Amino acid sequence: MVHGQEDPAGAPDLVQVLSAAAQQMTGSQEASEAETVAWIVAAAVGTVPGAEYAGVSLLQSDGEIISQAVSHDTVSAIDQAQASYREGPCVTALWDEHTVAVDDMASAAERWPWFGPAAVEAGVGSMLSFQLFARENSLGALNLYASSPHGFSDDSRVLGGLFATHASSALGQAQHTGQLNQALASRDVIGQAKGILMERFGLDAEQAFAMLVQSSQQTNLKLLAVAQWLTGSNPGPNPEHDSPAPGEHTQ
Repeated sequence: MVHGQEDPAGAPDLVQVLSAAAQQMTGSQEASEAETVAWIVAAAVGTVPGAEYAGVSLLQSDGEIISQAVSHDTVSAIDQAQASYREGPCVTALWDEHTVAVDDMASAAERWPWFGPAAVEAGVGSMLSFQLFARENSLGALNLYASSPHGFSDDSRVLGGLFATHASSALGQAQHTGQLNQALASRDVIGQAKGILMERFGLDAEQAFAMLVQSSQQTNLKLLAVAQWLTGSNPGPNPEHDSPAPGEHTQ
């Protein structure tokens, strides 16, 4: 890791720094989830005194922890180590504590016997992790790294916590927008598929939708997948042996 953290005593006024970060966030409200987490890690390094690198890890529905965005390639391996070992400040912040501070990573082996030594070997001297609660059933963690022990001051912890709160809001907004866009796109495809069936078989909208549902059940495919296949936006799960299209029967 590189050195060169700012002296907390000479850091900008906390309110001014947080206000600047909030202004950046306001401009990113229509951004995708990927764009938002990329902004979070970049802004965290520029906002929280002592932070040299940053990463965001998200908890998936199956329980897997993935490193979603990093400010430097070095962080990818460190965040992945926490996910693989299922221990470390990131994992603790996800489930147990909203804020986890490690003043000296060299002394963290007792708490995290696998991750602690691995982090020291990677050049981590100290670390801050903050829980990101974006939406219901959606958890993440913002991880901040310094190469020197005691690299984060009390101001760093306070500002980092406030920053994480705003970052959670931005991430939640991005996830909500993405879900809405996906729902609208799905509705459009299903509508196109219904139109095809209505024209082809002389059905009304309700009958066409019922045919899509029946085809979904018979083929064990999601309704959207059947609609995508019918409209040509998806070639289907098995191009070598397609299932019969809605309304068709095999001999």
